Amino acid sequence: MLAIQNIGAVSVIQARSSLVGECLDQCKQAVDDCLGNRRLWLILELSDCPTINSEGLEFIVETQQRCLGRGGRLLVAGPQQLSKEVMHITGVDEDVSVFDDLRSALADFSR
Repeated sequence: MLAIQNIGAVSVIQARSSLVGECLDQCKQAVDDCLGNRRLWLILELSDCPTINSEGLEFIVETQQRCLGRGGRLLVAGPQQLSKEVMHITGVDEDVSVFDDLRSALADFSR
């Protein structure tokens, strides 16, 4: 349901199912682990995540706030069209930068 990959100073958390239930719980634990290990630049990769509920949206915003409070940040990469629209309608994409793919998100960290 989840894969974590470190690419330089960036930790990529890849949700491999809908960002609800067990997958969401695993993502929360992965973020806790990353922040606990002072890995403050995170990408939530959602290309294999077909849906996000309100709890998932709240998780994204809260994770961004936690990262910013520690001098890091969260980016979202590769959301499917429905998830991208939900993030736009709810305004989540105003708080968290959303990129079409992982490569674009990684490039943003290198600026």
